Amino acid sequence: MFRKVLIANRGVIGYRILKTLRENNIRSVSVYTPGDKNSLHVTESDETICIRAYNEIPEIISAARHFKVNAIHPGVGFLSENIDFARVANHYSVFIGPDTSLFIKMGNKVKARMIADEAEIPKTPGSRGPLKNEKEALNIAGSVGYPVIIKAAAGGGGMGMERVVHEEDMTGAFKRVKEQAKTLFGNEDVYIEKLIHPNRHIEVQVLADNHGNVVHFGERDCSIQRSHQKLIEFSPADISEDLRQAITGAACALTKAIGYKNAGTVEFLVDEKENFYFMEMNTRIQVEHRVTEMVYRRDLIHEQLRSAAGEKLGYSQDDLKSYGYAIECRVNAEDPDKDFEASPGIIEKFIPPEGKNMIVDTFIPRTQRVIRTPEVTRTQGVIRVTGTETFPISTTYDSLLANVITWGKDKKSALKLMKEKLSEFVIEGKDIKTTIPFHLEKIKELGK
Repeated sequence: MFRKVLIANRGVIGYRILKTLRENNIRSVSVYTPGDKNSLHVTESDETICIRAYNEIPEIISAARHFKVNAIHPGVGFLSENIDFARVANHYSVFIGPDTSLFIKMGNKVKARMIADEAEIPKTPGSRGPLKNEKEALNIAGSVGYPVIIKAAAGGGGMGMERVVHEEDMTGAFKRVKEQAKTLFGNEDVYIEKLIHPNRHIEVQVLADNHGNVVHFGERDCSIQRSHQKLIEFSPADISEDLRQAITGAACALTKAIGYKNAGTVEFLVDEKENFYFMEMNTRIQVEHRVTEMVYRRDLIHEQLRSAAGEKLGYSQDDLKSYGYAIECRVNAEDPDKDFEASPGIIEKFIPPEGKNMIVDTFIPRTQRVIRTPEVTRTQGVIRVTGTETFPISTTYDSLLANVITWGKDKKSALKLMKEKLSEFVIEGKDIKTTIPFHLEKIKELGK
């Protein structure tokens, strides 16, 4: 196992990774930008260094070399699926993730669809390769039937896609998505999929070691979203056992077919008749991995570390059992009444809920409008900041403030606990709105 790991990320996932490192007596190095100096992943890390930005590869690699780390964990977003970063990281230490060849195979959604085809895994009707021109887009849309969705081949995070309901809308949409694809991802290739509606977004958590062993940790339902970005996830999904066996089997088959290593997520759409269609594979840990951890009782960040260190899984699919039901609500600094508009501001009071069968992952220190300057203490090499007066939330990064995850022996008890804990969560401050009211309404609906 590794002696020292650099966390090349921030926010909720940055502190989440740090927790696992600490629990396994692995020293942590955190990079941070000036605006994050009071974040928990910084104040509680063993060693830290300020950088200009989280996508600055030379600065991060320089930090890794300076602190003599054994491995780099990329987290979520930023450089987590960046081929150049993974290659350089592997040159100087170990990149905690899959081989760079897998980024090429699965990072391009068109190539991923071709691989799924070869593995005989169902995919949404649409183009097999990148669209050559608008005429081809019109022909394919006409053959699969409207509505369709145009997507950037290198897209992700809900960006670089547009729904097309009528033929006359194709010209504008095709041009816009190609321009977005080139600007955002440096690759103007786009493709078309039949829009499956209504649908559910079901994903399967997979894990593979370097010795050919592959397992899955069940499925998660991630259908509750805004702007193609997830807000609520739960496991197990409300699907038949036949579909569960088919969809987890397909995910493992794809994982084996491409020689995947480390943690990954295979995403599917499921229609009203429980037909399922491959969408994409995320070659990194997901924000919602905690839901799976709660029902399978395994630390997936730790499993990532073990896999990257070359260890065998040490267990089979038969050894993995799911217990109860877990749900996650992403608490964002957004105003649900204004179409989830970003709500930057100053947090003056931040008191997360506590208790059994629940977790709150955040990067914000407990804040209660204290009228004194922060006190900085160091205990066993760990810096701790207490007495923080306020905590600024800007639009520089994503709006995620915290993930609240609850577990119950069944769906009813997990939802009941989530309602209680969200109601206990205190977030107050100048101009700050959160998604908590939205979550409370959705919890009611899920419980019906």
